[in-house]
Amino acid sequence: MKIFKTEFKVRTYECDLYGHVNNAVYLNYFEAARVEFLETIDLNLAKLKEIGFLLPIVRIEIDYKRPLFPGDIIEVTAEWVKRGVSSSIFKQNVIKKKTQELAASALVTWVATDLKGKPVPIPEVILENAKGYFGTLPNLGK
Repeated sequence: MKIFKTEFKVRTYECDLYGHVNNAVYLNYFEAARVEFLETIDLNLAKLKEIGFLLPIVRIEIDYKRPLFPGDIIEVTAEWVKRGVSSSIFKQNVIKKKTQELAASALVTWVATDLKGKPVPIPEVILENAKGYFGTLPNLGK
């Protein structure tokens, strides 16, 4: 399966007193990559809401491996690894581009809901558009 990739540059204001990227900032990197992925498959959060559903994140597990510093160029990936009827999991990585070292990895669980927050089956528009990008999707239940 194809993996979505995008790049960012670490900014000084993302760093803490230790001089490296603060652990909470990785959530922003992961979110920005998922938003860019949606745009790549011709969707965005406003469009999803317009057609009647949301994709809230319900769980994120992050493993921090190596620090990042101001000026580092990073690659953030998103790979669709598990699919249920209404929820799915993306595996995401933050990789230091210059050395290809893994800085952090995450498992991100999201749920398709209606506008009131009630879980609904993952809309066909997401499945079809994502399949067009990834080529294949995880089988239901895997």
